[in-house]
Amino acid sequence: MTAPDAGPAVVSWLGGVRFEAAVRGHRLVIDQPRDEGGTDEGITPVECLAVSAGTCVAFFVVRFCERHRLTPRGVHVTVGWAYAEQPHRVGALRIAVEYDGDLDPALHERLLKVAEGCTVHQTLAHPPEIRVLLTTTEGAHEPIV
Repeated sequence: MTAPDAGPAVVSWLGGVRFEAAVRGHRLVIDQPRDEGGTDEGITPVECLAVSAGTCVAFFVVRFCERHRLTPRGVHVTVGWAYAEQPHRVGALRIAVEYDGDLDPALHERLLKVAEGCTVHQTLAHPPEIRVLLTTTEGAHEPIV
């Protein structure tokens, strides 16, 4: 069964290499560091990807803790990444979950499985179909392959 469509998220150009992402009334500035031609007023798109993965994992971990009457105090998630080429992309994400407390081995394994089951992790592990459409004053056109 497929879940209903979500979104939209709308990205608007603010000038230079700054953009504003808007979704459900929330706004986030996306920019580049000064050495990349930006004003460093926001995180980069790749940093946004890493933050998305990290916060999704953290959310799943905290919910697991709540369900099992464990305190989520001290939950920290750190995300690092490495680039790959041909094509240029993020080639690896490393997500480290820190839990400030004792877990027996069975609960440790279950918590790890829950963290790996977060929506963003699963989306990256099973890539969605991505279609890019261009709308001009002439109307929408199918992408050129």
